[in-house]
Amino acid sequence: MTERYQITVNDQHVVVAEAGLSIFDSLRNAGYTMRFSCRNGVCEICKATLIAGSIRQRYPELELQLTEGDQPSQIFACTAVPYSDVRVRIDGLLRPGELRVKKLVCSIAAIEQLSHDVYRVRLHLPVTGRHAVEFHAGQYLEMILPDQRRAAFSIGSAPDFSSDIELHIRRLPEGEMSIAIMEHLQNNPSVEIELPKGDCYLEAGSLSAETTIILAAASTGFSQIKSIAEHLLANQVSNPIHIYWGARVEADFYLEKLPLQWAAEHSNVHVHLVVSEPGNSPGWAGRTALLPEAIVADFENFDNVEVFTSGSPAMVYALLDACEAKGLQDSQIHSDVFAYAPRK
Repeated sequence: MTERYQITVNDQHVVVAEAGLSIFDSLRNAGYTMRFSCRNGVCEICKATLIAGSIRQRYPELELQLTEGDQPSQIFACTAVPYSDVRVRIDGLLRPGELRVKKLVCSIAAIEQLSHDVYRVRLHLPVTGRHAVEFHAGQYLEMILPDQRRAAFSIGSAPDFSSDIELHIRRLPEGEMSIAIMEHLQNNPSVEIELPKGDCYLEAGSLSAETTIILAAASTGFSQIKSIAEHLLANQVSNPIHIYWGARVEADFYLEKLPLQWAAEHSNVHVHLVVSEPGNSPGWAGRTALLPEAIVADFENFDNVEVFTSGSPAMVYALLDACEAKGLQDSQIHSDVFAYAPRK
C-alpha cells in the first residue's frame, strides 16, 4: 500500500499526498496554484517555509526533520519531497478556483445613462492585461481613486465574452463616494482597478444537472446576477434558472428588457420583476411584493436549489431567513454580504 502524508499549508489548507511526490506536485494535483518557473530549485520562485515535518530536497540537496518549536527553514516546493506529515507556509498560494488579484489601469471606454440615477460604465482592459486577467461570473472589482479611496462594484459582464468590463453604478445625490466616482469617470480617460474579488460566484462546469438556480437581485445588484446569467447561457446550461429582480418602484428598473429577452429565447429561464411600493408606481401592472416573499411563495421547498443573491444586507438576511424556514441550508445560499456584513 502506498504511504500517504498530510501537507498542511498556511495552517488552513490540508492536502493528502502520496509518498515520492514533491510538495509542489501534491498541491497542484489537489487544484492549488502557486508561483513557479524552472521546477528544479534554481529560480527560487517556489520557495516555501518548512514549519514542521521531514523532507528530502533534491536541489539544493537538503534533508530536514523539524518538530514544533524548531526554527523554520526555507525549502523549495518543487524539489522538496515530504517523508512525514509536514506543515509549510507558502505566500501567494491560491485555493482551487481562486484567481490572482491584480491592479490595472483601464481606459474608460463608454458611459451610458440607463435610468434617472444608474449608469453603465465600460472599462477597456490594457493590451497587456486582457489575457492575464481572469474572473469568475459573480465576482467584483474595486475602483481606486487618485486619493486612494476605494469602492467595490460587481462586474456586470460575463468572463466568456469581450475584454471590456461592464459596471452598473448608481449616482446618489447624497452619496459623497458615488458622486466622486462618477465625476472621476466622466472627467478622466482612465481609472485604476483591482480584481477579481469575492467568493460569491458560479462556474457552469460545477453544476449538477438536477440543480435549480435562483438569481435574486435588488436594485443595482442586478449587475452581479447579469454576469452569472450570461455565463450560464454562454455555456448552454439547461438547468432551470429563476431570475428575481426587486425594485422599490418601477422607475428603478433599468435593463429589464434584457432578462425578459433571455426568457423569450431560453425555455429554462424564468424572470420575475417585483415592485415593493406599488403605491408609488401607478402604472405598474406586474408583481408586487417584497423580494423574499415572492421567492418563498414560488417554491414549496428548496431541495436541489442554489441561491445567488445581491442587494442590501437587510434584504439578503431577510431572504436567508425566509428560505431557511422552508428547509434551505446555509450552504445553498451565496452572497458577498455574508463576508462584508456578517450577522452576529
